[in-house]
Amino acid sequence: MPSVRVIKITFDTDLKPYEIPAFRGAIIDIVGREHVIFHNHLDKDKFHYAYPLVQYKSKRRKAEIVCIQDGVDEIHNFFIKNLGGIKIGTQSRSLLVENIKINRFNVDVRDALFSYKLRDWLALNEKNFPEYQKLEGISDKVVFLEKILTGNLLSFAKGIQWTVDKNIEVKLLTLPAFKPVKHKGQSLLSFDIEFKTNVFLPPDIGLGKGASVGFGTVIKSN
Repeated sequence: MPSVRVIKITFDTDLKPYEIPAFRGAIIDIVGREHVIFHNHLDKDKFHYAYPLVQYKSKRRKAEIVCIQDGVDEIHNFFIKNLGGIKIGTQSRSLLVENIKINRFNVDVRDALFSYKLRDWLALNEKNFPEYQKLEGISDKVVFLEKILTGNLLSFAKGIQWTVDKNIEVKLLTLPAFKPVKHKGQSLLSFDIEFKTNVFLPPDIGLGKGASVGFGTVIKSN
């Protein structure tokens, strides 16, 4: 049972969801590209394909950074260089900390099912989207998405160096509606879903494609 450290930093910075990639780039410029954990690029053309341990978000139109495990250790590299301001596109904005939440979660596969919501989940890519389109039955589509979400959970586990030795259960509560979004110049489908799983998850982390820039944010249901 890994103990997962999570820090959520909320800034006074106004930030619309579509501005998150620009915010991420501006933070990387402040920290320096030598700190790979902030961007997962090995060099200009090579990526470190791993679960992102530093994630950039917009919540209630305010900028946030969520740091997980090793990302918690690395965030000091930002704080020692932050001068209280940031340039997003052509606009200069304040970058002062409004709130910091520090938590530790015992992540595990348990006997109970936990309820979550997943906001702006990018479940489908260019490979599995045609497969999804071919499915006619609602139950078939639900099963298809459940398998993808299970894979996302395993990717998160690998990212925090957790070897899962129990069967993961995932149950979507409904067939979710979707909306078109743009991510890295691609047209993708974004889902808002409600699901249950036997995995106890930290809130605010991201799952799936685009997790580093605010997609697939986990919300604990009451």
